Formats: sequence, structure tokens, C-alpha cells
Amino acid sequence: MRKRTLIAGMLLGMVLCATTVSAETVFDEKEIEIPGLQKEYTIAVVNDQHIIVEDGDYAKEKEEEVDSRYGLFCNEEGVHSSDAWQGIVEDVNNLQPDGVVLDGDMIDFFSQANLDCLMGGLKEIEAPAMYLRADHDLASWYSDNLTSKEINKKEKAAWEMDSVMVQDYDEFLVVGINNNTNQISKKGLKKIKEVWQQGKPVILAMHVPLQSQLSDDLDKASKEVWQDRALIWGNKDCYYEPNERTQEFLDMVFAEDSPVVAVIGAHLHFAHEDQLNDKIVQYVFDASYKGTVGVIKVNAAE
Repeated sequence: MRKRTLIAGMLLGMVLCATTVSAETVFDEKEIEIPGLQKEYTIAVVNDQHIIVEDGDYAKEKEEEVDSRYGLFCNEEGVHSSDAWQGIVEDVNNLQPDGVVLDGDMIDFFSQANLDCLMGGLKEIEAPAMYLRADHDLASWYSDNLTSKEINKKEKAAWEMDSVMVQDYDEFLVVGINNNTNQISKKGLKKIKEVWQQGKPVILAMHVPLQSQLSDDLDKASKEVWQDRALIWGNKDCYYEPNERTQEFLDMVFAEDSPVVAVIGAHLHFAHEDQLNDKIVQYVFDASYKGTVGVIKVNAAE
């Protein structure tokens, strides 16, 4: 496996930012092997951009808090997430991938200004793009008068959104779980069962990573960064504990006859690689606001 250099960045903390500095995107390259593939595929993964438009629309009483958050999301060269977004789009287009996955928290909270900034770049991506929302994308935390229902309506109008979304590459599927900081929906579980029946290998994309059955390394790494919280889905001391329906979904992922060959994760603002079981590799990508974008090369297994 090949791995290009990563940009190290501050996870949290105020840094001095400037809006006039440009930065080059750094690609973190991984490989997924699937038996029988006829060609190589390239999939770009962008996540945790946390776009905030500083003079955007939000509740006035939240202005100080929003200003504070605006300073958190800069790359090493001091470029704010909203200013860096267009450069990331251009670099992804130059990569000429077969597909792109936006794996959640692309905006820091819902506002029309934040969404418009994101969409300005997203609509310029030349490859088929899947945009999975997470809690920040759908958050009404700093809004004046928008309800969750209204936010969902605006998100759906801006870009395709369903509980489960699929990119079909003929030889395999990329299956995205939308808003998986929540329990999986009844509709979502039904769609997953339908997708599984297609019999194609599946690369599963979800914002919140999964707990490995073989190692607790990711649990420990998350706890070190996130105030002793394992911000992953699982049953052993995890922040995200499955209900009956979500557990059924997880059982399907880990089943002996599961079509899942790999899981793409985000959320933690650091990169990590582990084996979920003997058959499934998991790649957790660092936050793209730092200047890092994931690249997955899907190859035929030797």
C-alpha cells in the first residue's frame, strides 16, 4: 500500500488565519483490492471541511461562538475552510477520479451562506459525486428560525439526499449511509437489504467509523483526542451505541457472507487504518479542512 505525506494540522485551537493564501491539496492514497476487477478505479474522498462563511446568516446571539469556530478550521498555511474549498475542488478535478465521496461535515452548521459556498464548488466537480450529510451538515444550532424539516428540504433541493445512496461502478458499488451520526432508519435498512441482494462487492462510506472486531486501537486513539470518547459505532464502550435496527445493519456488515470489502470513515479529524475483521479494511481519513484529501485506488486482487 502507498501513502503520500499528510498535512499535520491542529485539531482544535485558535490559529491565525488569512484569506489570501493559497494551498496545495495533499492526497492520502490507499488501496482496496477486489478480485476479478477488469480495470483500476480512483475514488476521491473529501470530509470534515467544516465550511463557515464568516459574514453568513446565523443568529446574532451566536455571533461570538460562530466567530470562534471560524478560527478553528484552517489549514497549516492559515487558509480558512471556506476559502480553501475551491482549491480542493480544482485539485480533485485535476486528479480525474472516477467518483467522489463527500463523507460528511462539509459545512460546520446549516446556513444558506454555508450551503451556497459548498454547492458553488460541488457543482463544479466533474466526476460523479456522492454527498453524505452528517450532524453538522444538518445542524440548526446557530440558525435563527429554521426547523430540522426545513433544513432537510433545503439540503434535498441543493443536492441528492436519501437515507442510503449508491454509486454503481458496474464491477462494485460504493454505498453511502446518510446522516449516520443517527441510528439507521427503517427505510435505510430496507434499502441496504436490497443493495446486498445485488451480489456486487461493496465499499461502504459512512461518516462515523465502525469498531473493529480485531483491535481497539481506533477506540484508544479517539479517546486520546476526544475527551475520553470513542466516537465510533460499536457495542464496547462506544459513544455511538446501536439500537436494534442499527445492530441489524452492523450484523449485516460483519456477516460471513457480507459483500462489504472496505469501509470509508471520517469524523475523527485524524487518519487511521485498521481491519474490522479478517475480510474488511477500514480507512478513516483526516479532515479535509487541513488540506488533506483521501484517494482510494480500487484494484484487482492478485
